Amino acid sequence: MPRSEFDPDEVYLTTASAAELAGVKPATIRKWVEREHLVPVGRDGRGHMLFTQVAVANAEAKTRELARRPENIAA
Repeated sequence: MPRSEFDPDEVYLTTASAAELAGVKPATIRKWVEREHLVPVGRDGRGHMLFTQVAVANAEAKTRELARRPENIAA
């Protein structure tokens, strides 16, 4: 997304910032992108992926829900 299309009122997060917000490692954020749980909204001037806070929170909730095991299945 070209810089001119970014919403000036939105906070955009780098992979490292997104990882800190979600309480995971940056490698996990990259896996979420690979698995299409999280879609970057664009890239910064250095080519790094950028994410919205809402998208990161949604991806974090989705992956935590997928990781839950039903109570009747032994771990």
